[in-house]
Amino acid sequence: MATINKKTISKVPSGLTPLKAEHLCWKCPQEIFNFETTKELSSLKGIVGQDRAIEAIKMGAELYSHGYNVFVSGISGTGRLTTVKHILDEATSSCPPLFDYCFVHNFTNPDNPKLLKFPSGQGKLFAKGIEDSMIFLKRRIPQLFDEEGFQKARKELIDTYQKQEQDLIAQFAEKIRPSGFVLGQVEDESGEVQSEIFPVINKKPVHMTELDTLVASKKISQKKADLLKEQYETLHTQLIELARTSIKLMQGFRLKIVEYDKAAAAVIVRTTFEDVRQNFPSETVSSYIKSMEDDLLNHLDIFLPGTGNEEDDTEKPTDDEIKEKFAAYGVNVVLDNSSTHCAPVIVETTPSFVNLFGSIEKKFDQRGFWRTDYSQIKSGSLLKADQGYLIVNALDILSEPGVWPVLKRLLLYGKLEIQSVDSYFQISQTLLKPESIDLNVKVIMIGDADVYHTLYFGEEDFKKIFKVNAEFDYETQRSGEMIHNYAHFIHQLCEQEALLHFDRSGVAAIIEWAVKHTDTQRKITLQFSDVADLIRESSFFARKDGSPIVAKSHVNKALNARLKRNDILDEKIREQILNGLLMIETSGTRLGQINGLTVYDTGLVSFGKPARITATVGVGSSDIINIEREADMSGKIHNKGMLILNGFLRERFAIHHPLTLSASICFEQSYGGIDGDSATAAEVIALLSAISGIEVKQYLSITGSMNQKGDIQPIGGVNEKIAGFYELCLANGFNGHHGVLIPSQNVHDLMLNDHIIESVKKGEFHIYSISTIEQAIELMLGKPAGKKGEDGVYKTGVFGITANKLAELYKKSDSKKNAQ
Repeated sequence: MATINKKTISKVPSGLTPLKAEHLCWKCPQEIFNFETTKELSSLKGIVGQDRAIEAIKMGAELYSHGYNVFVSGISGTGRLTTVKHILDEATSSCPPLFDYCFVHNFTNPDNPKLLKFPSGQGKLFAKGIEDSMIFLKRRIPQLFDEEGFQKARKELIDTYQKQEQDLIAQFAEKIRPSGFVLGQVEDESGEVQSEIFPVINKKPVHMTELDTLVASKKISQKKADLLKEQYETLHTQLIELARTSIKLMQGFRLKIVEYDKAAAAVIVRTTFEDVRQNFPSETVSSYIKSMEDDLLNHLDIFLPGTGNEEDDTEKPTDDEIKEKFAAYGVNVVLDNSSTHCAPVIVETTPSFVNLFGSIEKKFDQRGFWRTDYSQIKSGSLLKADQGYLIVNALDILSEPGVWPVLKRLLLYGKLEIQSVDSYFQISQTLLKPESIDLNVKVIMIGDADVYHTLYFGEEDFKKIFKVNAEFDYETQRSGEMIHNYAHFIHQLCEQEALLHFDRSGVAAIIEWAVKHTDTQRKITLQFSDVADLIRESSFFARKDGSPIVAKSHVNKALNARLKRNDILDEKIREQILNGLLMIETSGTRLGQINGLTVYDTGLVSFGKPARITATVGVGSSDIINIEREADMSGKIHNKGMLILNGFLRERFAIHHPLTLSASICFEQSYGGIDGDSATAAEVIALLSAISGIEVKQYLSITGSMNQKGDIQPIGGVNEKIAGFYELCLANGFNGHHGVLIPSQNVHDLMLNDHIIESVKKGEFHIYSISTIEQAIELMLGKPAGKKGEDGVYKTGVFGITANKLAELYKKSDSKKNAQ
């Protein structure tokens, strides 16, 4: 294992003595590595630097209580997904009981498909058992109907019915004959044949409508005709009653035929499904099979169209209807865990409504209408993750329409209701409502800290369903162990992606960049995705140079190429400064004008640039005007810094009389807004210069926050700010006095490039660390700040001159008041 030789760092000077080169950058000592190239190493084992997050994820993964879902927060690139998957691989080594889920037709209410739940692997077997049973019945029931014994008994029923019907008709015909009527048939206007009675006249049946004609031709008397009509009414009523009796007889016959068919087929049907019933002994399965058997026996005509009562003239089912009816006897296995041997871990990269919750699809039927049934129910990632874990991205969840409210409701109540997406959004109505599923799944949501806090404080139920927050750090202490881990990480990535391996200098360069990435010498970044990108790019340039090994020079080429790809804004601003469009001076002195330092961030790279800050003072009582604020271009933190500046002046110079001045402070040629308090020290010095009349050195620049007591406070982006002023001084030519003042707390944040360090060694450029505003004043104005007298008023130095000027302004202001 690589070790670090601990060296004693010399005491950092503060104040008027510039920093030495050894303080300006931490260099990774190559002698600590006991390898020539990373090819000799092994891959990195486990996750490093995220102990807090790992502990939280493990607890969330293993604590099986309601609401203990995990929100993984942190900066992208810190290995959140990789860590989660690694931990879950360990947590899922012991497999909990898994289940298969099936939807089947509900024969009582087709709009509410039934849910069947089986132990893992049995859902597919159940579906196969039902399928095989139906295949057998499609072959066996038609054979039953063709058997001689079945047909003989069935024919006896038919013959019995036909004889009963014939006897009924014969008895009625015999009954009406003495009255001079006979039973016959007529065809109505629609072509249907109906029974009718006819009077017999001259031994010939006559239709009742012909009686009037016979009376007119005097073939029968009117009296005879009236008698026949009266008898006809009585007999016709009896004929109608006969028809009713015949219908009842037919209905009874049909019922007997159906019962006979059902009784004959019932033995086969129930025997066929007995094996399935015994293999899957559960109340829900038995209930489903019973309802399916009953439905089959009530629809035997689908097995052989025409089967049933030959006397039945009702419409037979079409081929499409038969096919549709057979489809109702299937099983839709929406979740099959037969191949899953541990708790499932599902990573859903596209958590749309359908992908997450499932859907109910639709299809066109033969008539061109949309239709759906139990077989169109599809599962989503949540159901696939049942008894396991679902990993999703928080921003993806929140950006998909309708997903977050439904997911929140599911995690609160533990029930999954599969719906069609258009029904949820009320685009159209789907009447199908499948039975809900009791779901046991842990959701692991990955997002940044801002998203977590927004949900935590903005969503009432969020804290009930995400009780574990696993916070990923973006940096960790720079230690020998971490440097060792970095070397193994480089080996691992090179092996995985067939990259060129690194020598010691290349590894050291990667580690130095990883330290610089944190803006402090004491830390090293945990954003391994960014580190991996630099490793890939370095390997690319090594291959381009024909080198078999990646060295420090190739890492530097990769960094320089990255900077060149993204430095167009930096270049444009530099050109404007050098061409005099943005006015920055790096020589001489100016009254009330100072070089502050700012940082621009383009995303992948950030860079610093000097900014001219000016201050003006006059008689008045308007205090200090922040021009940026007046122009609505100042952020809240910058405004706070200006108020601190006011507090500082009051404490130092308003002991015996109030401050009566009208001053303004401005970031010149700033058009995009200003925020932050890192220019507070610069603004104080510019204002003191304007009041005291002492000019500020333009070959120096300063950055630093300040409190009301005059203590200098640390700032961010110190390396970029120094580099920004250095580049400008280099372009304009060094005079031996150029330099930058930084807070003493930021010295351990310095990771300056070799060019700046070399200039410091040559005495061309200087970096001063300051801890008080007094030190900054002496360096920037060339005079001591001064000390208070016994009366609390400054008598000497810059503060003494400033106090006298303020006293003069007070007198002038007071004189004006008296004159008025």
